[in-house]
Amino acid sequence: MLKSIDVLIGLTVIMLALSMGVTVITQFMITVLNSRGRHLRRGLIDLLRLIDPALTGPTGRAIATTVLTHPLVSATGRRLGSVVHREEFTKLLLHLASGDDKRLGEDARGVLKKALEANGVSNPAAMLKNIRTVALQLEAASPELAADVRHSLAILQEAPSDYVAKVNSWFDQTIDRVAQRFGSSTRAITFVAAFLVAATLQVDTLMLVNRLSADDRMREAFLAQGRSMQATAPAEAPGAGSADTAIDRRYLAFLAEYGVITVPRTRDDWVEGWGKVNVFGVLVTGLLLSMGAPFWYNSLGRLLQLRSALAVKDDQQRAERQGAPTVGGATAKPSRLPGERGVLPGGG
Repeated sequence: MLKSIDVLIGLTVIMLALSMGVTVITQFMITVLNSRGRHLRRGLIDLLRLIDPALTGPTGRAIATTVLTHPLVSATGRRLGSVVHREEFTKLLLHLASGDDKRLGEDARGVLKKALEANGVSNPAAMLKNIRTVALQLEAASPELAADVRHSLAILQEAPSDYVAKVNSWFDQTIDRVAQRFGSSTRAITFVAAFLVAATLQVDTLMLVNRLSADDRMREAFLAQGRSMQATAPAEAPGAGSADTAIDRRYLAFLAEYGVITVPRTRDDWVEGWGKVNVFGVLVTGLLLSMGAPFWYNSLGRLLQLRSALAVKDDQQRAERQGAPTVGGATAKPSRLPGERGVLPGGG
């Protein structure tokens, strides 16, 4: 039983180390593609359509893009921002409709202004000024209130319109749909990255299981490495931040030392490597890696706890087999049967 657990622990260590690499690739792709910002823009376009049907197509896209590239939302002013709050969105639309922000084209601004007028906002500039004034008064009167609470109260007091009612009613649901779509796209990217790592390094799960089953030294080494990974402080755990790169390199060097991964130097080496692995085993590796580093980190902890419990139970059973049962703290000597050496038949 312990051998089977050790094999699972060794396999989990391998998957955890490689999953960290998959996580790095996934985060890199999300950043390069600006996935969060793109999904948020799509959500805001849907919200603008709900506010007024005129805010669709290129107009809605232009307005959503201008909102997400605003200096208050975007870190660079060029890339789409990944977070926008309800109060920010409400005031930014008023700001764009007032004409103070020249980044939005005149045609789109005109459509936005008419849409706001149709929803009870006749003078966006004056309404925005009143909101700021009331927010300042609330800060002076109740400084303990959070900033979002002050601005929300100011909007409700100075902009009681169908526009604000629609934004307040549909904003949270829209952001929930954005989160769902972003999560689905992230899982798809993780899936592709997992198979990319498995195919590039040609990691065969079936072969690894056979090696771990046959090599006692390898199992002991991976068991020790698993305990070291589990004992890692939370700040150094997978996905913690700046320390990830150094940790990943250390773990990958450990895998390379035992021949688990081999980086092909040329295309011919990579093609030749497929003759030494089972394609089905590589596909299994891709599926396992797609589960993510957190899954394997938690699995490693549970397997190590299970192994500790089984090891204690195994030691107790071994002691019972090797030693005699104890009675009242003293070892009880087993009685001899008649005919054994030193015992005369008939009790003589």
